[in-house]
Amino acid sequence: MKPTAQQIKTLQDYLNQTLIYREAYEEIYDHILTALEHQPDDIPYQEAINNIIRNDFGDPKNLLKVEKSIKAALVNEAIRRYFAYLKSYFAFPGLLYTLISTLLSYYFFSNARLGSISIFWIFAVVLIAPSIIWLMRLYNTGYLLDTTRKSAKDKLFETFTGLPVRVLLVPFAIFKLTDYKLQSDNYYLIAMFFMIGVIYNLALYQLYKDEFKTISPQ
Repeated sequence: MKPTAQQIKTLQDYLNQTLIYREAYEEIYDHILTALEHQPDDIPYQEAINNIIRNDFGDPKNLLKVEKSIKAALVNEAIRRYFAYLKSYFAFPGLLYTLISTLLSYYFFSNARLGSISIFWIFAVVLIAPSIIWLMRLYNTGYLLDTTRKSAKDKLFETFTGLPVRVLLVPFAIFKLTDYKLQSDNYYLIAMFFMIGVIYNLALYQLYKDEFKTISPQ
């Protein structure tokens, strides 16, 4: 069966009203269109759609369960990829670049003799970087995908964006409770925290690039 343009529009409207995430919409939509090709031409279009949903998903209500499983799979895969990117900076050959960058960072901070305010702004940029990546992702969703529909990975990226600030509150709380004074000349600690932030952002940027590298503007 080859659906007409109006029948395709009807299917799109139905899935738009039923599903939340664009990845689930695209996967289920493509599945139904492919399955329609194997439906006989002598049955009504709606009956063919019902047959596909009943045979492949069990019930129209199960579409939400399928969407939930699609979301879980995508989020788990994204998390796996993110930690794989992180791990690559601590395994050869990435470890070599990490060590060199850490030494260069220490050399910079120890010789530049920056004041506390300057160091604060450097770390502020590191903390803001995930938000910039998040905004780039939102922009490219509209530009490359031409849609404002939610992604199954939106919440994950929001979590990654806010995590550095929340994590940073822990050492600040410890310093506050113990009256420890982090001086601007603690160059080992400064270089270490700086590189942790840089690696965190690099891995997040790689994850962001993964999502769009196979997509071209329409």
